[in-house]
Amino acid sequence: MKYILGFIIGLLLFSCDHRVKFSEAMPPTVEATGKIPEIFLGTFICESDSSRLYINEYSAIKESHFLFETSIQKVEETENCSLVAGGLYLPGRKECIPFKYISEDSISATIYELDTIFSFRENEVVKYYKGHLFVSFNNEKNEWETWMFTPQSDGTILFEFIAVPDNEKVIKDVTRDYSKRIDANEKVHYTLNPSKKEFDEILNKHYLFECDILIPVVLGNLIN
Repeated sequence: MKYILGFIIGLLLFSCDHRVKFSEAMPPTVEATGKIPEIFLGTFICESDSSRLYINEYSAIKESHFLFETSIQKVEETENCSLVAGGLYLPGRKECIPFKYISEDSISATIYELDTIFSFRENEVVKYYKGHLFVSFNNEKNEWETWMFTPQSDGTILFEFIAVPDNEKVIKDVTRDYSKRIDANEKVHYTLNPSKKEFDEILNKHYLFECDILIPVVLGNLIN
């Protein structure tokens, strides 16, 4: 099946493959905050896929609608996928999704998702530093990945991933305080422990991956 995926799915694939992470939530030595600063609060449209992102003081929730088209043959060939009276069952999903025929042998359907991006859970740390909001997530190997939200002069918010290149020469130019591990596929992973000054240099060198631009929505102009 061909989904029109939102930025979160694409970002997760990118971050899973990115092999440079941090030993702690970034920026280093900056105290974590217990709530999101007011400048980041509101309802936003994600430029990449028109999903909505709702940010309040204690959470960010993404509302998405994924439209896809597929053939009936493809449905029949896909394990745990079937057409039943009134809907479509997809692998890994419990609910039955409404669909419509777009031809005799193909259908279209829309998947609705409501995802909590962060909500100050145990493996999530939020820090406010130099006008940026940094959101860090801890994985099962106790490695941290960090995203950065930056308000723009036009009212939008730039959403970026801290992405130091997985090149040891570049890493040594960033910091000498790092470790390496090799995974089951013989890929090298790096865990960096930069000082605050070194982290500032990461930002200055723009070792960032642009994920999306969040466009603020005026409540009275919301279109359902």
